[in-house]
Amino acid sequence: MSRNKIVDASVKLFSELGYHRTSMDDIAKEANVAKGTLYYHFSGKGELFETIVTDGFQMLKDQIGQVLSENQPPEQQIRSIVQRHVELFLQYSELVHIIANEITNGIEPEILERIMGLKNKYIDFLSDILRQGHEDGELNKLHYELAAAGLIGMIESASMYFIKQGKGTREELHETINTIVLPALLRNL
Repeated sequence: MSRNKIVDASVKLFSELGYHRTSMDDIAKEANVAKGTLYYHFSGKGELFETIVTDGFQMLKDQIGQVLSENQPPEQQIRSIVQRHVELFLQYSELVHIIANEITNGIEPEILERIMGLKNKYIDFLSDILRQGHEDGELNKLHYELAAAGLIGMIESASMYFIKQGKGTREELHETINTIVLPALLRNL
């Protein structure tokens, strides 16, 4: 139970303050646990951050697996995948920004290497979905890894712009990304 409280508090603080400005003391206070309890579950801030990133990638994989199991037409599947990414990026915008841009400074090299490995595995996961879609005759032939990395990058960048500039609505953000992505991916569009 206290482990979940610690993770929830960490997500909140990393999202609000950023990785570097969040201290273990801040996390213990936000989680309402003793600092010893924090270190009982996690050796340090880097391990805690790695846990959050790992859980985030797993949540996305689970959600995409759910979308694919619903047996909808390819266009709806892509729209659902985009929608789930966008909503996660909007909900945890600062955390996504940290993962995408700022994690190279101050995180232990071995933890950073594992996080980069997670990102690459996630890109491989999405590229396998795109490859399978092509083999099923529904998607265009692409360089699947580049397409997966580009999709993630576009969603992250458009979501950050949306948040920082405050222009448009969520629906417009979703539809703009889909308008770009769908013709590039779908064979019969």
